[in-house]
Amino acid sequence: MPGPWLPLAESEAQAFLERLTSVLVRSHGPAAFTQKLPISDLRVMPLSFYPGWLLVEGEAQLAPNELGTFNVLYGPGFMWVIDGESKVIHNLNSGSIPDMGSLVDGKEANVPKVASPAFLPSPLIKLDPSVTGPDYLRFFCGSVWGDEGPFLLVESPDAAILQGATFPDDTWRKHIKPITMKRVDDSLTAEAAVIYANSLFSAKFKVQNGEVFMEDDDPLAGDVIPKQRYQSPFRNVRASTMQTADTTGVR
Repeated sequence: MPGPWLPLAESEAQAFLERLTSVLVRSHGPAAFTQKLPISDLRVMPLSFYPGWLLVEGEAQLAPNELGTFNVLYGPGFMWVIDGESKVIHNLNSGSIPDMGSLVDGKEANVPKVASPAFLPSPLIKLDPSVTGPDYLRFFCGSVWGDEGPFLLVESPDAAILQGATFPDDTWRKHIKPITMKRVDDSLTAEAAVIYANSLFSAKFKVQNGEVFMEDDDPLAGDVIPKQRYQSPFRNVRASTMQTADTTGVR
């Protein structure tokens, strides 16, 4: 997701990972990936549509020569490692996630049962068609995956996802532009180019009460980039080795 990403200093990264690990251990036990895998390159971006919340991104060394990217949604009393499913986002937007008085994992299954739980307030503000609406669409499409990964919005011919892409001609270029969004009654409608799997589409969306619907899509070009690999919660799984000097690990 494009935006004003800021790298975390080493002390900030360590503190974040310790907090994330405590949340994941509570919900996943020894399977918590932050206990087993070296983590590097942590960075954060404030979310305009969830004021006071952050999107955190990092790289995990999945194998000696393999890296994967992961994201964490982080807000007051809440941490969730984004895994491609929409349920947590919908529950958060509707104010349906129990507030247990400390940081909770959005997917936590082993929460204690209480008679009348309090709930985290929805952080979602009213979206506008100029800033918060497009930002939310980018976030949602990148966080909710289909069978072959996320839906990546392409707003510039120089977008990172298109580096190394091969097209049969230049007709696709006229479809690549910043998201155009407008308000229609109680919803927002948008048009954008989308990479899904390894193909480029022109798509129309509707955003309403935090729900996103793809109402139409037209293929522009197929097999233009190599298929990226996904292994939830990791995306863009690739052959690579992190730089030792930039590695922050929690065991």
